[in-house]
Amino acid sequence: MKKTLLALSALLLSQSLYAECFQVSEKDLTVKWTAFKTPSKVGVGGAFSKFTFDGKTRSTSIKDITYGLGLKIDHQSVDTSNQARDAKIAKFFFSTMKGKEILARVTKIDDKNITLKVNMNGVDRDVPMNYTILGNELKANGVIDILDFSASKQLSAINKACLALHEGKTWSDVNIELTAQFSSCN
Repeated sequence: MKKTLLALSALLLSQSLYAECFQVSEKDLTVKWTAFKTPSKVGVGGAFSKFTFDGKTRSTSIKDITYGLGLKIDHQSVDTSNQARDAKIAKFFFSTMKGKEILARVTKIDDKNITLKVNMNGVDRDVPMNYTILGNELKANGVIDILDFSASKQLSAINKACLALHEGKTWSDVNIELTAQFSSCN
């Protein structure tokens, strides 16, 4: 009996040593967005190049790491691959917002959806996002409405600054995308 328990304990210990383990770091995350201009709703894609994150960095489950993950995004770090446009967005849209950061945290995750609590311009909103995990990559997509964050003044300012380019129309909805590339920690 003693030998059986010893053998079973050794087997369980060896299995736990080989359990799958995932990890993620700041360099493995991307925060992208697509805003829309013109009456025909042409997309303008961009990303934020400066942010920090907190939360779990290792676990046996990608979902476990994702739950509770928090982002602190420097909203002046706009990157659309066009420096003139980046400067305009930073100046006319983000510079007059309350605070210098956008805060986001995953507060709920199930098999298909994430709830991302976003604080922008001093306003908190829960943003539902669909997500997929393919291999070791999690990709989540959702939509925010700038007006939900009391940013009508900022939307009007960017529309006025880009009136001709936007043909008089800047949309308030913005697609957001979070991507995390997990790696094995074994």
